Amino acid sequence: MADKGPFLTSCIIFYLSIGAAIFQIFEEPNWKAARDKYIEQKENILRSNNVTKETLDEILKIASEAAGQGVAITGDNHRNTWDWGNSVIFAATIVTTIGYGNVAPKTKAGRVFCILYGLCGIPLCLVWISTLGSFFGDRTKRLSGILIEKGVSVKKVQLTCTALFLLWGLLVHLVIPPLVFMSVEGWSYLEGIYFSFITLTTVGFGDYVAGVNPDIEYPRLYRIMAELWMYMGLAWLSLFFSWNVHMVVEAHKVLRKKRQHRHRNRPLYMEPDPVQQQKQQDVRPTVVDIFNFLSEKDEDYSTVIKEIGINARKRKPPPIQNINRSKSCSDILADYIQTLEHSPRHKRHISLSEVFANATVDESQQEEEENIKEPTSEACGITDHEENRKDGSSESVNDGITFTSPDSDAAEEEKVQHPDGGETRFTIAKVAENNNCIDEKG
Repeated sequence: MADKGPFLTSCIIFYLSIGAAIFQIFEEPNWKAARDKYIEQKENILRSNNVTKETLDEILKIASEAAGQGVAITGDNHRNTWDWGNSVIFAATIVTTIGYGNVAPKTKAGRVFCILYGLCGIPLCLVWISTLGSFFGDRTKRLSGILIEKGVSVKKVQLTCTALFLLWGLLVHLVIPPLVFMSVEGWSYLEGIYFSFITLTTVGFGDYVAGVNPDIEYPRLYRIMAELWMYMGLAWLSLFFSWNVHMVVEAHKVLRKKRQHRHRNRPLYMEPDPVQQQKQQDVRPTVVDIFNFLSEKDEDYSTVIKEIGINARKRKPPPIQNINRSKSCSDILADYIQTLEHSPRHKRHISLSEVFANATVDESQQEEEENIKEPTSEACGITDHEENRKDGSSESVNDGITFTSPDSDAAEEEKVQHPDGGETRFTIAKVAENNNCIDEKG
C-alpha cells in the first residue's frame, strides 16, 4: 500500500478536479439563470400586488421553514411525512446510508435516536446486503454447473454467466424501473434512470424521491415493491462494483507483467508443457465461480501474523512427562524429568567401579579365606597391634579389598645428599617385595 498510496492519491485529486470543472461548466450557467429569474419574479410580485419587500420576505421565510419541516407549501393536500409507511422509508434510508434529505428528524430525541439507530442498523444492513450478493453468486454457480453437465466448455460458461449477471442487473435495476417511474411519478426516462442510479449508489441527493408526492394516489403495493427493488439493487450493485474492481486489478497485473518482460527482453508467453496441458484438460471443473475473488484472502503482514497466532493456539503442546532431560537440568518440573542413558564410555567406567564397590562373598567361602588369612598374616609378621597403629604399617580397606604394606622398620632408609654438601630432609626407602602380604577378598 505504501507504493500505491501516492499514485492513488494523485488519481483521486485529478479525478475530482476534472469532475469539478465539468460540473461547473454545466451547472453554473443554469444557477445564474435561475437566480436572475427569481429576482425578476420577486420584483414583479412587489409591483403588481402592492406588497412591501419586508412582507414578501416574511412570507418566503415562513414557506421555507415549513418546507424544511416536510410540509407541502403548494396545493391544499398535506401529506403526513411521519406516518407508518413514510417512517419505514425513512428508516430504510438510514440503514442503507442513502439519506435522501427530504425528510429529517427535527426534535432532539429524534436526532439522538437516529444516531443510535444508525450505529446498530448500518452494520446489520451491510451484512444482509453482502448475504444477498452471495445469493446471486450461488445462483450463478448453480447455472454454471448445469451448463458444464451439458458439455459446454469452461470459457463459454464463464462468458455466459458474466453476461447474464450483467444483463439481468442492468435490466431489472436500471433499465426497466425508470419506465415504472414514468407511469407512476410522471417523470421523464432520464429522471427515472437518474433517480435509480442515485438511489442504488447510496448517493441520495433527495431532489427526486419515489412515493412522496402528496398530489398522487399511489397503488398499495407500489412502496413495498420500491423497497424490495432498492435492497436487491444495492446487493447487485455492490457485487458489480466488487467484480469491476477485481477486473481492473487483474488487468493492471497483466499490463505490469508485460511491461516487466518488455524491459527484461524476455518472452512473455512460454511454450506450455504438453504433459501439464493434458492434465489440465483431463481435470474438468464441475462448477465455475466468477465471484471466487470474494473468498480470496489478502496476503499481507497483518493477516500472516494473525494466522500464525491462530495456528499456535490450535496446536496442542506436547505432554510434559514425555520430555527426556539430563540430571544436570533442574527446574520446577523435576518430578517429571526422566534421565538420559549414559554414553558407552561412561557405562564402562561405571560397570568397573560397581564390580568392586558391590562385590559380595559367599558365606561358605568366607570361612576358608579366614583360615588362609591367619597364617599369611603370621608369616608376614604382622600382629593386630601393628595393623592398627598409625606410625607403623598402614592398611587401606575398600569394601572387601585390603592392601597391606610392610613395616617401615624393614625398609632401608638412605639420606639424600645435597649437591653443595650436607644432608637434606629427604630420605629414600627401599622395600623388598613380598607377594604374600597382599590379601584380596572377593
